[in-house]
Amino acid sequence: MENNLIIIPSRMESKRLPGKPLLDIEGTPMVIRVAKQAIKSNSGLVYIACCDEEVYKTAQNYGINVIMTNTDHSSGTDRIYEAFKNINNTEKIDTIINLQGDMPTISSSTISNLVKLKKTIPSDILTLVNEINNEDEKLDKDIVKVAISLDKSKEYGKALYFSRSLIPYGEGPVYHHIGVYAYSKESLEKFINLKPSKLEKRESLEQLRALEANMDIKVGIVEDSPIGVDNLADFNKACDYIKNNNI
Repeated sequence: MENNLIIIPSRMESKRLPGKPLLDIEGTPMVIRVAKQAIKSNSGLVYIACCDEEVYKTAQNYGINVIMTNTDHSSGTDRIYEAFKNINNTEKIDTIINLQGDMPTISSSTISNLVKLKKTIPSDILTLVNEINNEDEKLDKDIVKVAISLDKSKEYGKALYFSRSLIPYGEGPVYHHIGVYAYSKESLEKFINLKPSKLEKRESLEQLRALEANMDIKVGIVEDSPIGVDNLADFNKACDYIKNNNI
């Protein structure tokens, strides 16, 4: 635990859902719910990295570590890197986790599984997927799919490509990418110093920048399927799930 740092990037400006981090779900702001699950996972030091005074003050009110970052970052990864460089006493940190603040239903076990897998599976970047069983979700452009070369264990694999389209073609499982990442310090720094790639811009998926630079991304396969909140329909779905499951 002492060698892991979990950073939750957050910004209030969202074109599809303004003020998303602080939207109330059963009495708790969304980003705070995510932070609490990260703390519950007991997987590392947890920080919210934000650029808005409202988020900063809210995190402080809940007793959660928070750090202000620049407003002009183009991605959450840029934000977590700035936070990492400015958080005190990170000399012993060897794994940095980028945990999205818009997945309010993510379980603490999913976070701890990510950290455990990073320790055992050699990779530049480790992330998670789960199998899609809903046919509509396979065609949903807001659900990112991953083509994977599976290990013999079938518990993890190597990411070959990420897309908003249905991949791969034909019979077989389709995997939904869960937007959490575990980096070593070296791989995070390498990624940050890469220029945005053509495929990244085309698909609006920054993980393609890493693949185009021949960085090794491994994916662990998990059962949990956290709801990512991109729009109002997603938010209502997450609210219903939390209310019905009393979490």
